[in-house]
Amino acid sequence: MEQPSDVQDVRVVHFGLGSLGAAIARIVATREGLTSVAAIDPVPGRDGRDLADLANLGPATGVIVEASPTRLRDVEADVVLYAPEGDLDAATTDLEILMEVGLNVVAILPELAYPPDDDDDDLAVSIDTLAREAEVTALALDPSDALLGTLPLSLTSICSRVDRIVVRRRGASGEIGRLSLGDWAQALANALGWVLDDLSEEEEPQGGLPRGVHRIVGSVGGRDALVVEMLSATAGEGATLDVEIEGEPSLRMTLTGGAGAETALATLAVNAIPSVLTSDPGLYTLPDLPPIHCWTSLGLMPADEDEFEDDV
Repeated sequence: MEQPSDVQDVRVVHFGLGSLGAAIARIVATREGLTSVAAIDPVPGRDGRDLADLANLGPATGVIVEASPTRLRDVEADVVLYAPEGDLDAATTDLEILMEVGLNVVAILPELAYPPDDDDDDLAVSIDTLAREAEVTALALDPSDALLGTLPLSLTSICSRVDRIVVRRRGASGEIGRLSLGDWAQALANALGWVLDDLSEEEEPQGGLPRGVHRIVGSVGGRDALVVEMLSATAGEGATLDVEIEGEPSLRMTLTGGAGAETALATLAVNAIPSVLTSDPGLYTLPDLPPIHCWTSLGLMPADEDEFEDDV
């Protein structure tokens, strides 16, 4: 499909206006260069209402929520921000409709971001094929992408050897959907070229413990080479992300602060729009793309080189 060349022409469709979808809509409303043109939500009681009403945006936007995505065949838009609340079968049908009508998609869908089994891997292949045939781009995100991201891997860019990595995030308890922590850890190992002997997962309930623990341990050659932990912060504790790399050289980085999990995931989805609009057709996951980053309207779309040549 023809991609927009003017930053003011990036037209956004919101699909799914639960808590996460509403957070995405609020971020879009504050970003110059994005315009909400349609909203879809099949949940009873949401259709027929103004987007502002469901997303708590203030004054009415004039964008009325529809129950069915079939209406999008008549809407001129560039990208859909998809935050489904239904089952995988319903989400698959939605994605097929969106791509068939020629729309790029940023989807919060763990089953495509990190397929947990062979059946879902087959689904990812099917969606990728459909996207290529429709000449559109789809990006699948998982909550772990927002909570852990690509920073641990990026830090290894200045290492000549990596022997062990420990990634530890402490934050508020609770998750957004299915957190694919083990899949994220496996993807990190794959990127480093590690063949894991074993990948064990341990999750403890918060009851009886000072904080909940979700731990992944990957071994290489009989030693623990990869440790990923999610810890629930106690009252008064702020969010932190610690990354420790043992190798040449050894590194340690600690980040403090940051938004809550839902806001972080919503922001990641919006910040991914430029990469989706400028990538070749197909299905992508976060590690497949160049680093996602914040942008202003001037950085939303790349400048047309011909315009610079005309000015010379």
